[in-house]
Amino acid sequence: MYDELSLDDIGMAHGTDKSSIYHNYLNFYEIFFKPFRQIELKILEIGVLNGASLKTWEQYFPTANIIGADIASATKRFEQGRIAIEILDQSNLQDLANIALKHGPFDVIIEDGSHMWEHQIISLKSLFPFVKSGGIYIVEDLQTNFGAMATEYRGIARLSCVEYLKSWVDLCVADDQLPVEEIEDPFLRTFARSIEFITFHKRACLIKKSFPTLESQTNIGSPLDPTGKSNSIISILGHFSSLGDIHNDSNFLNPPSDEFALQGIAILSREEFLEYKVRSANNPWSEWSRINNFAGSRGQSKVLTGVAFRLRPEMVDRFALRVLCRFAGHAQIFESSDGQECESPTNSALCGIQIELTEL
Repeated sequence: MYDELSLDDIGMAHGTDKSSIYHNYLNFYEIFFKPFRQIELKILEIGVLNGASLKTWEQYFPTANIIGADIASATKRFEQGRIAIEILDQSNLQDLANIALKHGPFDVIIEDGSHMWEHQIISLKSLFPFVKSGGIYIVEDLQTNFGAMATEYRGIARLSCVEYLKSWVDLCVADDQLPVEEIEDPFLRTFARSIEFITFHKRACLIKKSFPTLESQTNIGSPLDPTGKSNSIISILGHFSSLGDIHNDSNFLNPPSDEFALQGIAILSREEFLEYKVRSANNPWSEWSRINNFAGSRGQSKVLTGVAFRLRPEMVDRFALRVLCRFAGHAQIFESSDGQECESPTNSALCGIQIELTEL
């Protein structure tokens, strides 16, 4: 029975160099693969060679669909059963996009292609977005980034894949001590903290993705204070990192994860109840904006670190104003009133907001 055989046993039987006879990757991988062995998975492997590892995955994962990708058209002969073969050039962005769109998203990606530094990095950047949250991406044969092998595999790259992965490790381990929004590289800025872990093995690296997703683009999350006043006279539009514009027809926006930070807001209403201003990290406060006007930015990686609201002079005798804010890394909900600035003491990103107008 397949269940009685370890991944390494199966790999040795099929003759893959990933077994303990050579690289000894499979004993390491099984720690992470075993919990979802019986689940119907989609697995992509870049680099087919003699097809031995594809047969290993097919046997170990009895309900998985396996896609092998290689530049050599002769590898088409390994297509059978639950194994599909696609011919691609790993250095070609369009080829990588095509396979991802045709077969993705994936539960597991194993990158075992040319081992050229730039190919390892370009594959990671192109295909990791197509790994499901909770899925795994593996880069193999990273020893080619070192020593005598570096001369053969460097190509035109100025940075090795291991050096690139180390910069990712820094952002992950440092957490909120490093300002992700200031990172120039859009891949690292997007996925810096959207992983469960990065772990290294001799000659390989395994990354488990943990990217929060939302079922709906409207009415997200729950009120910061469920006992607070709910009003229908205003609604909030917010522009969030990784989500874009979100409109809630109630008086709050509060995604379930700190990964989603506000970059700008607009308060929508038929009547001019209030004005608002915002600030982002290392920037001064904006001018006061009026109802239905957008304050902040879109798509510029400038997250809000503060907001302030004030009643219009003609509304001061009609309403009381209460503002609640949730900032990344803080369990505490911050509160402000008419005209007060609401900011995190650590200058962290604004992730949730609730605005209450109570008629006097």
